[in-house]
Amino acid sequence: MRDVQSRHKGLPPRTPDMLYNIVRKFYRGAVSHYDLIQEKKQDVRAAWQRRQATGEDAELRQALHTLFLEFHFYVTCWLQIEMAMFRLARQEESQARVLESFRPELERHLSVREQLDQTEASVEAQLLHGGPEWSCVQRDAYWFDGIAFTVDEHSLQTLQALYEAIQQARIKQSE
Repeated sequence: MRDVQSRHKGLPPRTPDMLYNIVRKFYRGAVSHYDLIQEKKQDVRAAWQRRQATGEDAELRQALHTLFLEFHFYVTCWLQIEMAMFRLARQEESQARVLESFRPELERHLSVREQLDQTEASVEAQLLHGGPEWSCVQRDAYWFDGIAFTVDEHSLQTLQALYEAIQQARIKQSE
């Protein structure tokens, strides 16, 4: 498995068509995973409400752990897209511009991905940052080493905009 820090080292050569297929595959994977993530968020909120009544954290911690595993898949899709874009950008100037224009959002998602490699530590970070009230659940904003993050409409729309920009650059490249 690739870690975020060394993601560009030793990448095998790929044709542009192969790289575009990678982008499409992981874009579709992330988009198709969105609804499941929203269901897991509902599970977290329900566990949080039960925690309010009982004071017991175990169910909430488990629900967060499961949610963070789903987040991990989602941001891993972003990682795979970024690695394909890195290689495309070396071959096509138009893709280099797309990569740079989306760099802040890519880096944000990849930073979260790096934190989520340690799922239990990520769960603990929520308690440390949000306190015993688990305020992260109420806000739907989870804390990952200085980044407030969730998989929401904004993230999904950004992913869709990235994919559209890649496709538009591809069309221009072929003209």
